[in-house]
Amino acid sequence: MSSQRLALDAQTALAYVGQTVLVELRWDDEPESFWQCMHILGVVLPMEGVCDLAYFMGLNVSSQLDYPNEVYFSDICTIRVMRHRDRHGSGNVLGRITLPKHARSRAALPARRNSSTVPSNGSTGAAHP
Repeated sequence: MSSQRLALDAQTALAYVGQTVLVELRWDDEPESFWQCMHILGVVLPMEGVCDLAYFMGLNVSSQLDYPNEVYFSDICTIRVMRHRDRHGSGNVLGRITLPKHARSRAALPARRNSSTVPSNGSTGAAHP
């Protein structure tokens, strides 16, 4: 969890338009930051006398609303583009997940059978071509 806010300029912000991102947000009146997955639909840049703060127009992925919310740059601690998708459709933000290293060998072991024709080590005694 990051406690510093992210500084976004207009060029960097525009690169996020059309992307699905994972955003860490922190509000001053909340003790903890929180994460939100959203589609970035647009950017509103500050204009003197009209709008003082820049923000994204973002649609929360899990929202059933048809209109976007404002996500002010000053509230963003972290933003990451969702780059990969697994077979179930959940996002993998940090790249492909590697499998853990197992201490044991992962070699295939023979089937364990206990019958009069097949010994317990799985060998049938027949030659394999």
